[in-house]
Amino acid sequence: MSLRAKLLLVALSVLVLPWAGWQFVRQMEELLRQGQEQAIVASAEALARGVAVRPGRLPPAQGGFFVHRLQFAPRLDGEGGDWQGAQQAPAVFGGANPWLRVALARSAERLHLLVEVADTSRQRGEAYWPGDLAFDRLRLRLRGPGGDWLLHVANNTPGELRVAGADGGALPFRVEGFWREHDAGYTVELALPQALQVDAVGIAALDLDAGGDRREAGTLANGELALRALHGYVGALEPELLALAPPGMRVVLVDRDATVFARAGTLRADATDEDLLPWRRALYRALLFRDVDEIATAPGERRVERPEVDVALEGRSGVAWRRDPGGARLLLAAAVPLRAGDGAIRGALLLERTNSEVLLLTDRAFSRLLAVTLVALLLSGGVLLWYASRLAARIRRLRDAAESALDREGRVGAFPRTRARDEIGDLSRSFAALLDRVAAYTDYLRSLSGKLSHELNTPLAIVRTSLDNLDSAALPADVRPYLGRARDGVERMGNLVRTMSEVTRIEHAIEAAEAEDFDLAALLAGCADAYADLLAPRTFETGTYPVQLRGAPELIVQALDKLVDNARSFCPPDGCVRLSLTKEGDGVRIALANTGPTLPESMRTQLFDSLVSLRDKPQRTDGAAHLGFGLYVVRLVAELHGGRAEARNLADGSGVEFVLHLRGMG
Repeated sequence: MSLRAKLLLVALSVLVLPWAGWQFVRQMEELLRQGQEQAIVASAEALARGVAVRPGRLPPAQGGFFVHRLQFAPRLDGEGGDWQGAQQAPAVFGGANPWLRVALARSAERLHLLVEVADTSRQRGEAYWPGDLAFDRLRLRLRGPGGDWLLHVANNTPGELRVAGADGGALPFRVEGFWREHDAGYTVELALPQALQVDAVGIAALDLDAGGDRREAGTLANGELALRALHGYVGALEPELLALAPPGMRVVLVDRDATVFARAGTLRADATDEDLLPWRRALYRALLFRDVDEIATAPGERRVERPEVDVALEGRSGVAWRRDPGGARLLLAAAVPLRAGDGAIRGALLLERTNSEVLLLTDRAFSRLLAVTLVALLLSGGVLLWYASRLAARIRRLRDAAESALDREGRVGAFPRTRARDEIGDLSRSFAALLDRVAAYTDYLRSLSGKLSHELNTPLAIVRTSLDNLDSAALPADVRPYLGRARDGVERMGNLVRTMSEVTRIEHAIEAAEAEDFDLAALLAGCADAYADLLAPRTFETGTYPVQLRGAPELIVQALDKLVDNARSFCPPDGCVRLSLTKEGDGVRIALANTGPTLPESMRTQLFDSLVSLRDKPQRTDGAAHLGFGLYVVRLVAELHGGRAEARNLADGSGVEFVLHLRGMG
């Protein structure tokens, strides 16, 4: 990974900021919800105390039968479909698995009962049969201002209902009804006379099967049929609830069976649909309100079956968050017990309200968090990117300076120094100090050849003089060959010293060269005659173009001497050497081509380095050793004249061509 990528990866750690902010939003949302819950519970408790001031309008503490109000009388056919929803809120009996359901309703001051019994083992009988016989039947107990009556209800076959008194005799009033059989059991629907006023009802169902098993369920107390008081919807409570309840809230009162006996108020419109964008609302509900379920019942329900209501009927306060059936609004509901003056629980009060404030406050906090996070990410990302770019640029400059600090000849160039106190500044200063030591050592090596040539001249002269003296002495014939070989060695060492001296002299001459304007074509023409004699018997061709150049003519002649000497070494006697001069842009091109062996491809870029030679053995006519300084001098002269030297094979493969591209000295 690059340094910039690593810093970018480090910058991603800034993402912990939105995560921490999101945790803060969640904590804030929880605190807001707790505050809203406490506020609505306090309102519900205050409202419950206001309602309980007049306990006579509350349901009985021991429980009773809720009498629903019907707009029209249902048909007595054993079907509950025309009970206008009252059949969905029955009183149930039978323990953990209720098998007796009783619903009561009033229409035109006439009391109706709908009784459903789950009984798959039919043992049917008639109402007027003696009570000690084993058959399925219902017992009803009615109480009113006119007296207390016990009724037996039983049918041997489906159809019109048979009702008898306690001793199987006739009743002082007529009860209409219908007995309907079905796969799950039977249903009894009956209606009491309009003139019969009833304020308490007791009911029990007896179920027997063929094996003699017996079960009984209903309003039984110590085996006796007990009465339950009747109560219904209290419309007179609605104005009081509207006066006591806070605006925009809905109040519902339920009895101990969770049946609604009073309600008031409506939920105010929720502005969050207009104030919040749909995607934000969906985000908040998906992440913050995952525990909020849709409300199970509609506002016009007869019974409220909710966990918070069950908690309130047990004597504790309950709170729940829900959505409305459409899922567009967030609802907060609190249920508290309704207690009379004696402390008995008469029912529960359910208070509901929309809670757009939580979503709106959450949205404001989220919007600010999002804005701050984006600004922080942009600033931190921009700063880190700027820092990474600046750091990368400094490293690139240091790399480029390190790559160009040494040229191919080992000369040390200027290395930038920085005063930065960081690690890169330290590294730059260390590089500079190292290159200073390398430059000092390189200067020593560059001057070594001149020093050696100067120091070796005297020992060589002494050896040469000693050999001359030995040569004039009378020596045995067998010693003469050794003397000749020693003289040859001294001569070769002398040539080496002269060559090193020549290179040093040329380098000094290049450093001290002064530019002048001269005719380069005339200079080459003057050299061509001498080159023709030197290259004989090889063919020598020239082709020049008149051109002026500003430079050092004596150095150019020395460079040409080196090229001609190189061509003379490799061109065969029957070969050809061609010298040409042409104009090239704002400079000139001098080319010397010769037939002979071609250049290895790997050596083309190294020929002009110092101490590089392709000769496996001395190839000069005088037998002198070749050190590889000639083409090195050619390159130095070309560079002095703002150009370069290059070598390439001829296109037809017949030889090589050395080219000098010169622009002139400044």
